[in-house]
Amino acid sequence: MADDNRPTKYARYAVGEIVLVVVGILIAIQINDWNDHRKDLLKKKNLLKSLEVEFVQNLDQLDTILAYDILVVESSLEFLKLKADDSILSDTEYMSLLLQNTSWNWTYDPQNGALRSGISSGDINLIANETLINALFGWRDVVADAKENEERSLWTRLEAKSVIEKHVRNVDYRRTDRKELGQSKFTSDYEGLIRDPLFEDYISDRYARMLDAVLELKTVRDMNIQILELIKEEQIAD
Repeated sequence: MADDNRPTKYARYAVGEIVLVVVGILIAIQINDWNDHRKDLLKKKNLLKSLEVEFVQNLDQLDTILAYDILVVESSLEFLKLKADDSILSDTEYMSLLLQNTSWNWTYDPQNGALRSGISSGDINLIANETLINALFGWRDVVADAKENEERSLWTRLEAKSVIEKHVRNVDYRRTDRKELGQSKFTSDYEGLIRDPLFEDYISDRYARMLDAVLELKTVRDMNIQILELIKEEQIAD
């Protein structure tokens, strides 16, 4: 073996085998990493798409609710400007509509299925943009703050029910959006309503609380739009 240099040949062969094994392992690791990266990109793409659909729907719902809440604010302020001797009080159709417009009680309940899934699965951490991640984690807290004002406004409305119905028949203003109720058999007294100090207390409180709710919801809307813009940026980056 020594004469024909076989030990050297065997050593070279062994080293070559080791190198081949190491190279094979490195290639396998690289392929596995590539596959994992491809799977992560697919998860991220699906999550971003689901979030985009969800927040577009949330924005549509929010715009509808804001429109009604703003109507409550404007109608409440209109009531506060009325005086007991105003001729408009005799226009029962207008007064009924005005009262109906102060009584809307919509609440913002955004969809959060995709967001909850992304957080619970950990897929949200696949997002590179930290600003987007922070916005998504803070979303539910911002919505919760707005909901508190909505609920306070709702309780104001419920507490004033007896004050309103002392002067105005429920049917008279409900029929503005429920025509099938028809005309009340009894007379509504809008002049008496305007003269009632408890109604003034209610309508001013209703105005203030709903205005707070609108301002909070506008903050939510700004955040919703920001999230959608950041999602677009993240999708383009991929």
